Amino acid sequence: MEPIWAMGLMSGTSLDGIDAALILTDGITLYDKGDSLYMPYPGEFQNQLRSVLGQETAPPEIIQQSTQFHLNAVQALLNKTSHPVKIIGYHGQTIFHAPPKTVQFGCAQTIVDAIGVPVVHDFRVDDCLAGGQGAPLVPLYHQTLMQKTDHPVIVINIGGVSNLTYIDDHVLIAGDIGPGNALINDVMIRDFDQPYDTDGALAAKNHANTALLKEWLKDPYFSMPFPKSLDRDHFSKNKEYLSGTEAIATLTEFTIQSIRRSFSLLPKPPKAVYLCGGGAKNKTIVQGLAPCAILEDSDMIEAQAFAYLAVRVQRGLPTSFPSTTGCKFPVCGGKITRQ
Repeated sequence: MEPIWAMGLMSGTSLDGIDAALILTDGITLYDKGDSLYMPYPGEFQNQLRSVLGQETAPPEIIQQSTQFHLNAVQALLNKTSHPVKIIGYHGQTIFHAPPKTVQFGCAQTIVDAIGVPVVHDFRVDDCLAGGQGAPLVPLYHQTLMQKTDHPVIVINIGGVSNLTYIDDHVLIAGDIGPGNALINDVMIRDFDQPYDTDGALAAKNHANTALLKEWLKDPYFSMPFPKSLDRDHFSKNKEYLSGTEAIATLTEFTIQSIRRSFSLLPKPPKAVYLCGGGAKNKTIVQGLAPCAILEDSDMIEAQAFAYLAVRVQRGLPTSFPSTTGCKFPVCGGKITRQ
């Protein structure tokens, strides 16, 4: 198959907005990267999304608004690029994740009707039906990005939840490893009326509550072997015990320590650790994970990944494996909507 330009859309559990990115791929090799953009959600809509977290459905008006925001992002990126986009990978908005049940909403048909390009969506359900966790789905793309590095290597994606990909030649292990930005962002909104802790500056101004941190790290999830996955709000009760900068410092250290602890579950120590996702902008987190490097286009890795997965689905190639999600056999997950 000749490589094609594909667009990926990602709205993660941080609930801050939509990433949209273009790549040139045949679903196996990454040939080039194109334009990308970030479209933030209005604060009011972020609050609406928070109101339906943990529910297995959402009111039609919220689904319609979310779809329209994604369509706006698609149209904006198409206006920005000269590349002929042939397919779109549309992750949708996750509001519930407790395998075998997982919910990402959004209307692919609306985007197809407006743009006239096939849209791949509903990436996680088939994996869950095959006994998998439905997450994480980005490891295959991480493996593609790491082909020329010295293995074993780890890629840590710090979104609303943090997940890990371990790559050692053909060995690919993955899973969610703990909290990412979601709890920190929730407290920033609650206590500071700000969407996130810019550069990790507030976390750096206070000390973590070590007694609470010690208790939180006793959660049995941290000792579970890979593959495994988390709902965004698995640790949400933790943010209720503290406030202000102490809460930000403690939740930030919680993210750092849960990531570090995950390394002990891997077959070999990594030769290098790479970071991506919104958390890679948090200098306090990055310092806490040193030595590490930040991937190029860090913010857009997940959006690029769903463009890559869309092409794999089009070709009938697997998007998840027993070692990445726990599925019983390799799964090609995703539905294609066409005109």
